[in-house]
Amino acid sequence: MPKGKFIVLEGGEGAGKGTIRSFLEREFPDAVYTRDPGGTPIGEKIRVVMLGPEATGASAETHFGLIWASRFENVHAKIAPALEAGKIVIAERFDSSTYAYQLFGQEALHLKPLFFACRKLLGDVVPDLYIFLDVDAKAGVERVSKNQEKEEPLDHFERRPLDFHERVREGYTEFFKTVPHTIVDANHPLEKVQKEVLSIIKKHLQT
Repeated sequence: MPKGKFIVLEGGEGAGKGTIRSFLEREFPDAVYTRDPGGTPIGEKIRVVMLGPEATGASAETHFGLIWASRFENVHAKIAPALEAGKIVIAERFDSSTYAYQLFGQEALHLKPLFFACRKLLGDVVPDLYIFLDVDAKAGVERVSKNQEKEEPLDHFERRPLDFHERVREGYTEFFKTVPHTIVDANHPLEKVQKEVLSIIKKHLQT
């Protein structure tokens, strides 16, 4: 059976990743969906720790270690088996988030060699396509803050100052120079963004 396709939805806070994922779950019900951190029982426990209030002041190195632990488990237990079975895998965030949030947002560029060493350990289980939902950092933060339907309180990353989110966006911009990606202007109305993402994925699956 042919190897499946691995697609990642990326973007800063307020970009609409979760909303787009829900939309895609209806369009591609047979795909395997996951999130980073998370996706597995171990990964979900790591997610709680990483985003919890006790991790607010944790170092970039601590967050880096936690996220890669979750990611390796996600790849081993969920993503790789699905790809080997020829399925489409759609992940909400992946390694690009670590590059953007820890190396740039948390100003830990010294972790760059370790980042690429960890990425190499993924072997051939790397995304075939990253879809970057690009939103202005200020607009994204405002979206998150104004979202009254959010069931959970803002996590410590979402609450960080604007300059943090601007650095995150800069990190994404640099990372995407090196990997297959498509940029979608997520400042547009949701329906337009959904149609564009759907078109991108359908076209990619035909290649």
